[in-house]
Amino acid sequence: MSAITRVGALLLAGCGVLAAALAFAACGGGSKETPLVVYEARAAKGEAGAPSYTPEEGGTDEYTQVYVADAKKGTTKRVTDGAYNSGNPAWSPDRSRIIFKSDRDNQPGRDDIYTMKADGSDVRRLTETPEIREWTPKYSPDGRTVVYVRVVPREGTFLALMDADGGNQRQVAGPYAFAEFPAWKKDGSQVYFSAIERGRNDADIYAYDIASGAVTAVVSSPAADVCPHFTHDGKTLTYASVAPGGDTNVDLFAHDMTSGGAAGPEVDRRLTDDPAVDDYGNPSPDDREIVYINKSGASADLWLMSRDGSNKRPLVVTPDLDENVPDW
Repeated sequence: MSAITRVGALLLAGCGVLAAALAFAACGGGSKETPLVVYEARAAKGEAGAPSYTPEEGGTDEYTQVYVADAKKGTTKRVTDGAYNSGNPAWSPDRSRIIFKSDRDNQPGRDDIYTMKADGSDVRRLTETPEIREWTPKYSPDGRTVVYVRVVPREGTFLALMDADGGNQRQVAGPYAFAEFPAWKKDGSQVYFSAIERGRNDADIYAYDIASGAVTAVVSSPAADVCPHFTHDGKTLTYASVAPGGDTNVDLFAHDMTSGGAAGPEVDRRLTDDPAVDDYGNPSPDDREIVYINKSGASADLWLMSRDGSNKRPLVVTPDLDENVPDW
């Protein structure tokens, strides 16, 4: 197994996404006064002590569900339930709603995009495409547009846009062998996303320009480059990759968007440097902290660190669950 493939497998395990033919790399309501982190979690399969419920028993831990954590109080609350999978959550700009993907109205693994209030009520369906998988939705900074990923049978994977009410759905980039984790540039002019080009076996980070439709590579290293996010002041891009000379140790990096220079783990500031798999670094609304996934043992947990990479500490640690894709 090549270093790139091993990195992809580790990131895949960290973000909990199944890619049929590829080991693809895997990998805010709340106000600034009470920062709430929304995320998904699922039972850590095969681990000692992991819950194993069936729908007939009324349990839901075998399904991916959406949770909200209070970063100050350290409390968590599950906001979805039922015998189906719900995940990939992200906040609307005003923190009043959560957008997410779910297979609740389809066969398992056939996801559509939904929104709900922060407490899990008032669920609204935005897409209805039983034969197409859709995931990782994100609201634009003005809340008017949603970017997401569509997997179309026999065609490939596409970056897509739609209006916030589900109208005007269109594919804007692709097809790719795989794509995921779109993130809006804070002025709304571009969307950054991770994708594997057809004929290649590693992921790079690309930028889609809203006005022109042009797609350009932004981070392209020999390893898998994934999980792009921006600080809210627009000055920093965070992403996960492998440091030059590394093998499978996935870490987080920060690129200075004001420098005008090229981005990549060989030139950017390294935020984590430990044996754990660290990915999906997502800045807080006030840009002071970053929530991220830390997988150092049997399960993946959520950790916090300061913007400069200091003061690392756990936020949500549940040995029988894998926490994933946090958003402030």
